[in-house]
Amino acid sequence: MIRLKPKANWKQFNHPLGGSWYVWGYVRAHVSQDGPEKLWHLSVSCEHRYPTWDEIFTAWYDLVPDAAEIEGAILLPRKSEYVNLHPNCFHIHQLRDSEMPVGILR
Repeated sequence: MIRLKPKANWKQFNHPLGGSWYVWGYVRAHVSQDGPEKLWHLSVSCEHRYPTWDEIFTAWYDLVPDAAEIEGAILLPRKSEYVNLHPNCFHIHQLRDSEMPVGILR
């Protein structure tokens, strides 16, 4: 079994859009809790390339306080609802337990 032990040297910084923003090398991340249920949302980007899988999971497990106890997913919304302000940004959304397909992880 692979054991992931993410821990990067994240630096918090002020962003013109406000909120909780972090940088680690070329990687930028924004962490928030959205909607009435306050579900976690993480945006991860690099200016000139896509973030790698290692950078994405490191951001998720380092910056989302409950990440070890919840499921997160990169979703592809309906084309009519797709919005992305940055071309190299991935969004990870916390899933409710009821949204997890039966038999996938449990």
